[in-house]
Amino acid sequence: MAKINWGILGLGNIALKFADAFSNLDNAKIKGIASNSDKKLILFKEQFKVDQKYCFKNYQDLILCPEIDVIYIALPNSFHAKYINECAELNKHVLIEKPAFTNIDDFNNFKNKYKNVKCYFTEGFMYRHLPYFQYIKKIIQNKTLGDIKNINSNFKVRLFKERRIFGLKFKSPNYSNRLFNKSLGGGSILDLGCYPLSLSTFIDSILFKTNIKDIKLKSVNTEYCDSGVDIHSTLVLNFGEKFTSKVMCSFKEKMNQNTFINFTNGSINIEETWAPTNNQKILIINKSDKKKLEFKNNNIYSYQIKNISNQLLDNQISPIFPSINLDEIEKNTYLLDKWIKNNQGVNENKIL
Repeated sequence: MAKINWGILGLGNIALKFADAFSNLDNAKIKGIASNSDKKLILFKEQFKVDQKYCFKNYQDLILCPEIDVIYIALPNSFHAKYINECAELNKHVLIEKPAFTNIDDFNNFKNKYKNVKCYFTEGFMYRHLPYFQYIKKIIQNKTLGDIKNINSNFKVRLFKERRIFGLKFKSPNYSNRLFNKSLGGGSILDLGCYPLSLSTFIDSILFKTNIKDIKLKSVNTEYCDSGVDIHSTLVLNFGEKFTSKVMCSFKEKMNQNTFINFTNGSINIEETWAPTNNQKILIINKSDKKKLEFKNNNIYSYQIKNISNQLLDNQISPIFPSINLDEIEKNTYLLDKWIKNNQGVNENKIL
């Protein structure tokens, strides 16, 4: 079977999880890797059996390599725009780890370049490729539970570290983590908030297609740490008065990634919405009964890699569902930018 040759640019923790997903795929392989760390290059080379001649210390050498079909960019957020543009200039297909862009200006600069090139470009929201997602998409589109009323979705991961002072326990941001570094594009909104926001805009796109200017951000409340990074935020998205979506993201709280979608005749509760374990559960409630479904997942990145590779094997240039396309990326980036910059109801209290 024909295979798509992938290159991985940036070899951090997320890249390691991504690379593990190739083990059970027959339409894709890791052909090349790039990192400025000799240690990481050696680790990936040995673990994933990458030929030495495709192990690059210079990112551009990977992009220039003619044997590489598509680049997965897994660098910190602040480097995304630079290397997306370099790939576009060389007509190289790209899967960029979310968030694709940290602000709408970077997106617009890329869009002006992208319209003159022919390359596949999509963003790494892997949850859209998972087995459960196609199932709930049909329920929503077919209005099985009636009209949508509202969504309540969160993504919380505790990234604080514990310390003791005079025998008392305190939790504070782990400033050694890049996610608390503003210059690297850190913050809970960009790292976690982009997930429930993207689900909200997707549901709108299959039901209403609300104009981007008619989507209102309300009740924004954001908390910051001393490095200037947001560590907790909530907001309500109002989609042209058709439905609302309450979104929460946090680095402070215990791991939680649940989504509740309420309809006129029932509801859906999606457990582990964004990064599920092998046994993911969904509760569907209608007027007459409750139904609990369980979805068996492999490596959560394998579905995404397989789908994208199949699209590339079919010479598909514009991403098709479940991949996210440029219009969707634009809407999400615009709303993320507004969320980050919105000062309505901001909690100015900083934590130590």
